[in-house]
Amino acid sequence: MSKDTAVELRYKSSVPLTMPEPEPRARAKKDLLVYLGFLLLVEGAGAIIGITSANQISTWYKELNKPWWNPPNWLFGPVWTTLYFLVPTSAFIIWKNIGFKQPLPWLLFVVQLLLNWSWTPLFFIAHELFWASVESVFQAFFILFTMAVFLDINKLAGLLLIPYLSWVTFATYLSFTIWQLNPDTQGLLFVFTGQDSTDVAL
Repeated sequence: MSKDTAVELRYKSSVPLTMPEPEPRARAKKDLLVYLGFLLLVEGAGAIIGITSANQISTWYKELNKPWWNPPNWLFGPVWTTLYFLVPTSAFIIWKNIGFKQPLPWLLFVVQLLLNWSWTPLFFIAHELFWASVESVFQAFFILFTMAVFLDINKLAGLLLIPYLSWVTFATYLSFTIWQLNPDTQGLLFVFTGQDSTDVAL
């Protein structure tokens, strides 16, 4: 055995036979970043929209006629915080299963999310009770479609949207009830056109 060969064998024997694989750690880091991205998108946008309407809740909304079963104002914050945790968690599970390769699940997810974000300014800022109620119906249907597609991909991801759909369905009924109890409420549409929302709809 030559001297060079002996040195090479000695070097190889000093190297550990098992090296830690970087792939699981890199994958876990990527998963965490994607999940935080979903969470920041949903919770962050919801928080910003909530802040913009906070003043209207304590002033304009307080003066509206509401049904006896209307939830107390303090309940909405915890409910939406919880729902805005479940929604991105559901989306993350879908991402883990299919990535962003299939367009339909993500198209439905984005549409229902945009409808969700649109309701608050439409109701609390524009004061369009009727159109906010109609918009909420579309939102509920798109959540239902999203849930159906998610269930086909991953059962847990779909089930996580059940509380979200249930609350939005309840909120839709509440929104229509408030509109019916406040027929003289004038929104931005009346300010710009001089017509009531229902007149334009008809």
